[in-house]
Amino acid sequence: TIFAWIFRFSYHLVKLKSVWEAYEILPPFHLKVMWLPGAIAGSVWSLGNVGSIVAVKHLGQGVGYSASQAALLVSGMWGMFYYKEVTNSVTVAKWFLSAFVTIGGILLLGYESHVEN
Repeated sequence: TIFAWIFRFSYHLVKLKSVWEAYEILPPFHLKVMWLPGAIAGSVWSLGNVGSIVAVKHLGQGVGYSASQAALLVSGMWGMFYYKEVTNSVTVAKWFLSAFVTIGGILLLGYESHVEN
């Protein structure tokens, strides 16, 4: 987003030929309000990345990477149940069908990695 802000500033600077006017026309960063939620979100994201690296290291590429990508299932459920982003019952049913296929694939990969040749 900083690049978009710089691009807009540059555009308005060329258009208005004034640094102050180009700065005033841009949306504010809201740093006083957003620093704490941004820091928490960044910390949780970093913790998730570390967890993904540890999972791949201990479980292997097939299982660890698949399990870490299962976070999409959690975010999908947050979107449907908490934020009410999807309300159409057919779309929800398709999502759950896809989720079950994904979970099945993760379980099959886990089973395959534990089978000795």
